[in-house]
Amino acid sequence: MNKATRTKIQAQAPGKLFIAGEYAVVDGAPAIIVAVDRYLKVTVTPTDATGSLTSSQQPDLSFSWTRQAGRIVFSQHQPFTLVVTAMQMAEDYLSDCGISVTDEVYALQIESELDDEITGQKYGLGSSGAVTVAVIRAILTYFGQPAPAMLVYKLAVLTQLKLQLKGSFGDLAASSFGGWIAYCRPDKDWLLRAMAEQTIWQITDQAWPDLQVESLSLPAELKLLVGWTKSVASTEDLVGQMQQALSEEDKIQVHQDFLAKSHSCVDGLIAGFKRGDKNAILAGLRQNRQILQAYAKQVGFVIETPALISLMTLAEEVGAASKTSGAGGGDCGICLLETPEQEVQIRLVWKRAGILPLDLTPAKSQD
Repeated sequence: MNKATRTKIQAQAPGKLFIAGEYAVVDGAPAIIVAVDRYLKVTVTPTDATGSLTSSQQPDLSFSWTRQAGRIVFSQHQPFTLVVTAMQMAEDYLSDCGISVTDEVYALQIESELDDEITGQKYGLGSSGAVTVAVIRAILTYFGQPAPAMLVYKLAVLTQLKLQLKGSFGDLAASSFGGWIAYCRPDKDWLLRAMAEQTIWQITDQAWPDLQVESLSLPAELKLLVGWTKSVASTEDLVGQMQQALSEEDKIQVHQDFLAKSHSCVDGLIAGFKRGDKNAILAGLRQNRQILQAYAKQVGFVIETPALISLMTLAEEVGAASKTSGAGGGDCGICLLETPEQEVQIRLVWKRAGILPLDLTPAKSQD
């Protein structure tokens, strides 16, 4: 495909929910994550002299860009550093592959389903991860190149590392691969060294130490239900809060014990998924909540807010297994239930408590 034949394209990435393994996943322990069917969509349209960047979150604003020495340069300050970095990362990869992109401009438009339509509040479905993945997938597709899940994930990780973002990149994996996944993050130190010494193509074209992404299937007897507390938590802030608390020497052992317990628990959960053992999955979810509760109490930070405690208590009273999802401190709680009657009852008691049940189902796997 050449410049004369470029056409408008659209790519998308799903949001995500952590099911188990939060916090420990940052230090290399496994996690279970599910992509959900709320999407962030990116449309790329060919233009002539000037490119543009727009977002549904700020519909009245449009930011123009051109090329300087082949790179993307905006004519004014814009609040989309992550998006622009993802655009440039995808273009740099294409250039490494011998694909010329530097004489073209385009309009890039972002539309998100990951926020509340009325208030604009985030549901906690991983919007920063989804936008990184969707932008990279869109740029690769626009320039006529394949966008397999692993490549998109790797370019998304390099984008966020370039911006020195914290976390496990599990949201990027879920948005890249879709479906239910078991995940272990790559060796960040190795990646940082590779970024200093190798081209983007070289980095993405090799296996990454410690990285594991494996597709899972939830047994048909179980269903995921998600409740939103209508408050917002920042993974970046909460992980930073955790690290600050753990800087004290006397808490290092607590952290190591937590990692070991979480690792063992999530390994058991993954085995339960692979066997299709619903009882092992329900028990493992409850155990992971207990491990997180104990750890939060020991190191002195909040995962379970009163609203989340209410959400989980109400679900457990109906017989479902329930826990927080992701950073905690707000956002969403989840439960796994077994019968339609349980779902009806949980939705009812959640609504009475001011908790919004979200109509989410697992997103289709990408590869």
